[in-house]
Parts: sequence; structure tokens; C-alpha cells
Amino acid sequence: MTPTPDSGARVNALLSDPESLYAHIRTVLDRPRQIAPIGAGLRRAAVLLPLVVTETGPALVLTQRTNQVEHHKGQISFPGGALDDGEEPLAGALRETHEEIGVPPSDVRVLGGLDDEEAAISGFMVSPFVAALPYPARLRVSADEVHAVLVVTLRTLLDPRNVRSELYRRPRGDSVVMYYYQAGSSVVWGATGRIVARFLDAVFDVPLVRAGTG
Repeated sequence: MTPTPDSGARVNALLSDPESLYAHIRTVLDRPRQIAPIGAGLRRAAVLLPLVVTETGPALVLTQRTNQVEHHKGQISFPGGALDDGEEPLAGALRETHEEIGVPPSDVRVLGGLDDEEAAISGFMVSPFVAALPYPARLRVSADEVHAVLVVTLRTLLDPRNVRSELYRRPRGDSVVMYYYQAGSSVVWGATGRIVARFLDAVFDVPLVRAGTG
């Protein structure tokens, strides 16, 4: 969908004023998250969508995972992981963010949560949370888990030239739409790409592609 002049001006206004953007995110995410039931073979996990303000505007912080981790080797993801027994999703997202990139929970300003997203291939039901982080910040990256840190501006993710979608048939037989975001030489896809798409839909009204509609 091509942005209208009004929607483009609204997006530009939000991107040019981070505090207004954060307030807007709080407003649109101020509703109960949709918590999906856990099906057979799934575990609960949580991730943080860390928002920072760079010289070129608001951006999301992602990580490229090492080849030593158990799941998603070498892929681009948000900080996060499997929940410990009895752990609340937000607490798990904050703990994993601290472990992976060294940002303590006290530095995290949580803005809200997105609906659960299934990562069927790796066997997780993921609870995503959006948060603002101070930037620039000295990150203490876990060498065992994180190969590199990526800072991707929202303008890059919002540019329709940088995204494509396709229908993916999961092993159990149902289909979902996969999103592929080009971020420099890296591609954000899989469950992470679907979470990015949910975020852009919620915050900037970028419509999701529905399975069966192309």
C-alpha cells in the first residue's frame, strides 16, 4: 500500500520527535496483549524490541546470533529467549536482554507489549515487548550468544523497497505470511520479521499481508 500524504506526514512527525513516538506507542499498545495458548511441542519465550534514538532517527536494536546457540544459529533476532520455569514473559525479556547485550532492566523504559507470535520451526510461542533504551550506550555483548549488534532505523523498515513477503507452508500444514526486511547486507525474516511487521502495523498502520490475499 502506498502511503497517503497525510499518513506520510504523520509518520514523519513521529520519527522526528522520539518522545511523541514513545507516547504514541504507549497509547496504541495500551490494551491487553493477545496471549496464545501453548500447543504441543511449544515452549514460551519472550523478546524485547529495543528502540533507540540515533543521529538518523529512531531505530531498533537487533542481534545476529552466533553459531554456538541452540536455536536460530547466525540469524537476526531481537534480544530474548526461553522463559525459566514460572518466569513472567516481561521479566524473561528483560533478563535475556541483560544477558545478551548487557543492558540492565533499570535502563529499560517499557512502552508496551505486542500479541504473541509463534515460531513454529524452533518450537516457541514468543511474547514481544517494546521498550526505549538510552543511546549511545556501551553494550556488554555475550560472545557466546551474540555475533554482532545491528541498529536498524525505522525509516529503513518502513521503506517498501526494503520489504517483501511470501506465503510459507509450515510442516504441520498451515500457512503463514513471512516478511523479509533488507537492512544493509542483512535480512530480517522468520518470527523476527513477523514481529517487526506487527510492530509497524500497530504503530504506523502499515497493513499486514493476510494469508491467501497475496
